[in-house]
Amino acid sequence: MSNCIKEYYLGFMSYCSHDPASAIVELKRENGLVSFRFIHYLEGMLSRKKKSYHFPTRSISAGLKYFDIEISEINQVITDYMDNESFINTSYNFRHLVGDYIRNNLNIRPDQIAQNVEHHYAHAMAAWIGSGYEDCAFLAIDGLGSSQSTHTVFVTEDGQLKKVFSQTTPGIGSLYSLITELIGFEVGEEGKTMGLAPYGRELRLDKQYPHIDFKGVYNSLSVDYSKIINRSPNKYLLTDFGFKNYENSNIYNDFRAYLAYCVQQELEKCLMHLAKQINELTGKRQLCLSGGVALNCVANEIIAKSNIFDSVYVFPDSADSGLAVGLAFSAVHRNVSKLEWKSLLNSNSYPKFSPNNTLTSFDFQELDDLPWQPLDVDSVLREIQKDSVIGIFWEGFEYGPRALGHRSFIANATSLNMKEILNLKIKHREAYRPFAPICLPSDFSLFFESPHLNHEHMTYAVKAKKKAQELVPAIVHYDHTARVQIANEDCGVVYQILLRMKELYGFGILINTSFNDNDEPIVYDELDAVSCFLRTNCDVLIINQKMLFRNSIARKLKQYSHKITMALEDRNSKRFQESLKSILKLQTTPLQEFLIQYQHVVYYHKNFYVIERLHSLFVDIRCGRRSKIKRLMISNRELHDFQNLLRNFYYDENEIAHEILEIPDSADSIQLLQTGDYILSYNLSNILRDYNSLGILRIDNFEVFYHSSDFPLVRLSNSVVDADTVIANLSRTYENVNSLEIESLFK
Repeated sequence: MSNCIKEYYLGFMSYCSHDPASAIVELKRENGLVSFRFIHYLEGMLSRKKKSYHFPTRSISAGLKYFDIEISEINQVITDYMDNESFINTSYNFRHLVGDYIRNNLNIRPDQIAQNVEHHYAHAMAAWIGSGYEDCAFLAIDGLGSSQSTHTVFVTEDGQLKKVFSQTTPGIGSLYSLITELIGFEVGEEGKTMGLAPYGRELRLDKQYPHIDFKGVYNSLSVDYSKIINRSPNKYLLTDFGFKNYENSNIYNDFRAYLAYCVQQELEKCLMHLAKQINELTGKRQLCLSGGVALNCVANEIIAKSNIFDSVYVFPDSADSGLAVGLAFSAVHRNVSKLEWKSLLNSNSYPKFSPNNTLTSFDFQELDDLPWQPLDVDSVLREIQKDSVIGIFWEGFEYGPRALGHRSFIANATSLNMKEILNLKIKHREAYRPFAPICLPSDFSLFFESPHLNHEHMTYAVKAKKKAQELVPAIVHYDHTARVQIANEDCGVVYQILLRMKELYGFGILINTSFNDNDEPIVYDELDAVSCFLRTNCDVLIINQKMLFRNSIARKLKQYSHKITMALEDRNSKRFQESLKSILKLQTTPLQEFLIQYQHVVYYHKNFYVIERLHSLFVDIRCGRRSKIKRLMISNRELHDFQNLLRNFYYDENEIAHEILEIPDSADSIQLLQTGDYILSYNLSNILRDYNSLGILRIDNFEVFYHSSDFPLVRLSNSVVDADTVIANLSRTYENVNSLEIESLFK
């Protein structure tokens, strides 16, 4: 008789993220063997809002539904943290939002809540389970993680992840994001900067702008950019590098392209430096990359080609949307033996597609009215040769942010005009952004050069051979690279189309781009697919074994569009409300009371907390409880606030310290420090911490007066409201109304 025990582990980010998601792992123990299944949902696919900052309400509910369990059956719920290792309040540096209210009122017991893990630890854990490596090093690198970390290096040791180093000074991820904003793109659009960068190579503006220097301070595993970037969390560039208004100019030929080129060059140098240092200091022969910076497919290929490591694995969903996977598996790792974990590593790798039975149960009768035809591959291929655009919706959806054939637009890669056609008909995006190819394994070496074949998830930009430039120019970028995907049977009908194409034309390669309009998430269910098909000028829609031609509905296009739009609105509202019912407590504190109370605390912490601590220090010195400071070193960024404090509380600086010196808030100030100094300098305090952990500088007698985790408590009243009232109130916020932004909450 089988003895089967199942455990469930839920992971999601602790704070409101630009890429919200959740993952649930089902761990099964049966007859002495251990195995797992997991499901991972991106909230934006379900809420239909890109960069939503939504709490993963819908994705948690969808995961529970997939495994047919209640939230009470989850064994452990695990999150990361910012500053404080708390499930409820992980940071007071950020204003509390509706998502925090939902998290505070999840229908879970205290014993279900697992201890938080570091943000970068979760990134590394996601890469570990995906790679299957038993002995390797990890680089988790992004804009900002737990405790101000910007990148962290881990190694495997005795079945555990051991932290080698964590940088807390401004890193390359922050620099790249800030330059992206300076160019004129939005937060999260770093891919546009990467696409624009090759156009800046030929501009030769180095003599015109010799002062542009993005080079960080390289020191072992630390690469510090505090000379260029002000502190986190309110990051900004200390100079605009002579930037001007370029609204009416050609972005390919002006300063913006040059900025993109320069910052991309620095990113590549930084990552190569870190890769070499990791190899030398750890001795590991395999490297895993994760975190938002690991989405830079150009840099990934440079590292892979360098042969610093025997193999390099890039986690496909490296941004924060993939963090949920690492969080859920962090909980699994805590609850299995070393032998069981080794078995899990060897038995599975990160899949490309979800199981095909994850679609919602909403009834879309409107879709049945459309003039569907049976799927015919030859008909599709004939349309492709006519430069038609084909939308493909095939069974389970892709894991991660890339279209891999199940939620894709495909088109003719041999057409010189195909990029323009796609942008005109479908994507409506900048012309410098490349479209990626999907090809058969047997045709990869015909068109591309790469030292490895890890190209199933589009995580590397490889060199396009001359034959690619001649035969399939639509997928070759300006720098003669392409972010290629090698297809296999898992890719479904697109693989069948490629095989038939090879039979007829001698090779199988197509354009493959995500099935969505510009500035919307990839389509999730059939209703999304039909809606996107109707709103764009896509020529043919494939949904599993049926297809729809645009010319067959031309006369009724407005009628169909209206019906589908109404169905979408109804489905979206029901999806949010049903999701809330499945995860929230029946009674809870009113939303407005929660938000108002916490805004007071956040405002206090941001504006007065450091002042209060300094005031306490001054009182202690004046009352004789603490000796007068010998030398107080204050950065040029803290000096103004410090002087205002002295003025407002009638302190004389001679009472406080024998000597007060203004210093740069960067590594340049290290040489100015002496034993016994007090330091009031944000970036410098982090630099000292980084260098001390690397053994570069031994700091035993400096007292850094900045960080603390002692925060005031919030006391709420005893008033409660029922679940229906809560759901109604939440449904009126930006968590449900996609036309609203977060700022609407504070008006």
